[in-house]
Amino acid sequence: MQALRPIPLWSGPDEFAEQLGTAARWDYFLIARPQVGDRLNVVVARTQNYAWVDALSVGPSGPPPPGWPPADLPPPSPDLSVGWVAAATDAALWADADGTLLLGLAPAYTAFKQLEPQDGSRLHVQDPYSGADSWLDAFNVGPIDPPQRVDAPGRWWGISYVDGANLRPQPSTRGVSIGVLPSGHPIVVSRWVAGEEVIKDNPTWAVLSDSTFAYSSVLRPVALPTAPPAPASSSSMTGRWIDLNLLHQVVLAYEAQTPVRLARTSTGRPGWETAPGFYTIQRRVEKETMDSSSLIGLDAQRADYKVENVRWTQYFSADGKALHENYWKPRDEFGIPSSHGCAGLVAEDARFFWNWADVGVPVIAHY
Repeated sequence: MQALRPIPLWSGPDEFAEQLGTAARWDYFLIARPQVGDRLNVVVARTQNYAWVDALSVGPSGPPPPGWPPADLPPPSPDLSVGWVAAATDAALWADADGTLLLGLAPAYTAFKQLEPQDGSRLHVQDPYSGADSWLDAFNVGPIDPPQRVDAPGRWWGISYVDGANLRPQPSTRGVSIGVLPSGHPIVVSRWVAGEEVIKDNPTWAVLSDSTFAYSSVLRPVALPTAPPAPASSSSMTGRWIDLNLLHQVVLAYEAQTPVRLARTSTGRPGWETAPGFYTIQRRVEKETMDSSSLIGLDAQRADYKVENVRWTQYFSADGKALHENYWKPRDEFGIPSSHGCAGLVAEDARFFWNWADVGVPVIAHY
């Protein structure tokens, strides 16, 4: 087998295993025994040591060529030259070389441009999504060839928008500040949780790690480099359908397998999450007043709003979730969950989907 990219070497086959190091792209392995769970027990050809690797991170190959590994083979960890590296596992992203301020956890295989030769235990890098600087632990990454294309990130990716915002150990301003976040740093959000409403009707906090939280209003999403992958269940879709991506907070109009338009949205906030599933547009209202008293059951008791002149509403669920214009939300804050379950849109996007879709058009909501 050969590594398809820089990959972690594990001490065992389960989640309790420790990482032993990182193998380089195209390193060779000999399978030592049948697969256990998601991992293979292998002999690392470079060192002749045993380790476990994730089965999906390697591919079949012939045996290593004669004389492999050559004496001048680069080491598997990043060298001191400036180039591209990729995270081998979830990798902490830091605001500085000292690692004092965590910016989130970049998912495995995320590519970064190394900005300067390594000096210490961390690499100075730039991610291709925000174009901003940050730092990575060198042991967590491996060298890669320059990427031919950059796909949508594996997690919600944004930037710090407010200079001087505080990171907190819990989703509240009542606790001590972990540190002050300058504007312009990349931010990687693992999930969203409900916490203190620092701004009225906005309880949404970003989880950067289990012990690091940022209030959502100090963040802004980055522009996606490409349309995120469509859900696997859409592979046989024909005609017009709508992809509601809850991870990246975007809505895509599709003609069969071809994306036609991508729009930022803001779906259900924590406690009011928009449920993944297969829906269809059930009814349409060109202009209406939205009132929380019309919600069903307990939802009517825990919400309090009345908004007039909401345009281009297309309901796709029995409990009232819809695509619609959201004129009361600042335009640059779309892309962060904030609604009571609907998918809010700026005016021009809501109008497009109103003119483009109709009753019966499928809506696939997914992460």
